[in-house]
Amino acid sequence: MTDHSNPVMPSHPAHPKPDELPGGELPRAVYRSVVAAFAWMIVAAWIAFGTGREADFALAAASVLILIFLMLPFIIFVTASHHMKAKQEGLDHFLHSEVETATGPLSGRQVWIEIAVIPGALALAATLIGLVYAFTR
Repeated sequence: MTDHSNPVMPSHPAHPKPDELPGGELPRAVYRSVVAAFAWMIVAAWIAFGTGREADFALAAASVLILIFLMLPFIIFVTASHHMKAKQEGLDHFLHSEVETATGPLSGRQVWIEIAVIPGALALAATLIGLVYAFTR
């Protein structure tokens, strides 16, 4: 009998631990910072560009998409938390612990910065673009 298992790839996919909530690996403050950045970006876009019917329609569509994008993980988390007894780790523990990432271990503080950089940069860019637009029209 021949062994057809691949030594590089495991024979079964890695599954989350049964006592781990989806999204429970990070504290709520990390997720809130991402939601706040996306909300800031949408509010900045509405303030700067919400001046005409066509722009309002495009901004409304973008707002609905962002809302769906943010609510789906929240709904999954709430549903799972009603069916599981697992708890999220505290913020202080997370900030001082080591987190495994695809590129190697990082501190919790570094992980939070890495997660928040892109949404924060997008929110800042939306604000700056809106300011340039407001002062040049």
